[in-house]
Amino acid sequence: MGFIVDGCSIALGGILGGIFGKKIDIRNYSALSIAIMLISAVGLLENILSISDGRIVGEHTVIVSIALVLGCFIGDALKLEDRVYSLSRGRNLSENGLIDSILFFDIGGLQISGPILFALKGDSFQLILKGIIDFPFALILGATYGKKVSLSAIAVVLAQLLIAALAYCFGAFLSDSLLCQLCSLGYLILFFSGFNMICPPDKKIKNINIIPGIFLIIIYNVILEVFAL
Repeated sequence: MGFIVDGCSIALGGILGGIFGKKIDIRNYSALSIAIMLISAVGLLENILSISDGRIVGEHTVIVSIALVLGCFIGDALKLEDRVYSLSRGRNLSENGLIDSILFFDIGGLQISGPILFALKGDSFQLILKGIIDFPFALILGATYGKKVSLSAIAVVLAQLLIAALAYCFGAFLSDSLLCQLCSLGYLILFFSGFNMICPPDKKIKNINIIPGIFLIIIYNVILEVFAL
């Protein structure tokens, strides 16, 4: 269900954006960015905090913080975001639109944690949430680049299915703690995406550089499970 919702949201948004592009105001991101930041903040708190003996306890704060910092360090060292977006340079507007759309929708915390959560728990919430968030961005990208943006939905859904299949095959090594940590980092990346929409260009956070932190969390938890066995 979640895969269909997200794919249809991107496809429909891209088509509508391409058709009604001139009537869509793409300048004011404030309301959308604030909504994204609020949603991500709530999701983050739900996954890193719990109540024990009447007290609020941060269960995964340390590992998520370490993954965030080390992920940023690795991403910055590799110039990950610069390399990713260099893929669209030197091409015509139509090609740029499709590549930029695939990069935008296919790289992010929810794109990774959502399929894993579905594969292990049957929970489509994050994928549906991603679809709701992706729709207005697909409208904006469609208005900017044209209806070809809708084709990015194919790449997004295929990537999600691949991640879900891998998570299902290696589910024995993926614990509930891992899911909470992945969701937490995913919401953090989403928060920074909303922040980047309203901050000055020189203050933007290169949130794609945080992506290695997701793999650090997976590696850490897999090692714990292997030694536990």
